[in-house]
Amino acid sequence: MRPALDLRAHLDTRGTAILLTISLIAIVAFAALGGLLQPLITPDETSVFEITAFILALPLSLIIPIVAVMIIAGEWSDGSIQNTFLQRPGRTGVLISKVITAVVVVAVLVALSFALAALATWVGGELFGEGANFDSFDSALASQLAMLAATLLFSLAVGLALQSTVLGLLAAIGFPFVIGTASGIAAITGSETFTDVVRALDLQTAAMVLADGQATAFELLPLAVLVLLPAAYGVWRWNRREVG
Repeated sequence: MRPALDLRAHLDTRGTAILLTISLIAIVAFAALGGLLQPLITPDETSVFEITAFILALPLSLIIPIVAVMIIAGEWSDGSIQNTFLQRPGRTGVLISKVITAVVVVAVLVALSFALAALATWVGGELFGEGANFDSFDSALASQLAMLAATLLFSLAVGLALQSTVLGLLAAIGFPFVIGTASGIAAITGSETFTDVVRALDLQTAAMVLADGQATAFELLPLAVLVLLPAAYGVWRWNRREVG
């Protein structure tokens, strides 16, 4: 395993430089939008960390799949994985190294994001309003981190299973959107069967419920269906797929 090598290889590309630049701009912009502008539009003129964290999770839910899928599947898509395997014998070691790299990059982005969220909330409340509200800091942080962790796990799983940047991104970004839309339809129709099917495929909601400590065994089903099964298939395919 050589995560430092994968990290350097990933960060040295022009595409990654553009992606990280856009990501940082989006993170700063959404942090400012959530923390600084809250006192100007809310009736009590306060800046609430929970709201800032929720707003900041929106760009992160797109950034995380892009980063994770590019790291896991990028070399399969551009054909450079053959050189990697020739230089670094042991496919399993390469895979573990790439997973560690993806987790490290995402962890840094998430830590920076929530640090900016806290700062923007404090600055916005103190300068433009009647103060900052951090009363729900622990619960808000736990729920948002759980949702983002679920996004990362799903993105890694589909990137590993599909081993294609385009298909991986379509699945990692598109599937949660479809499930979110289906959840709204299920609530409107009131169908218990439809609701249970959607619930069994809603990994983000299951993760937030788990973080709140209110989960049942049913909340483990999305983890098995959307993470464990595709990841297991991806590991099998990773070690057996022909390159060349």
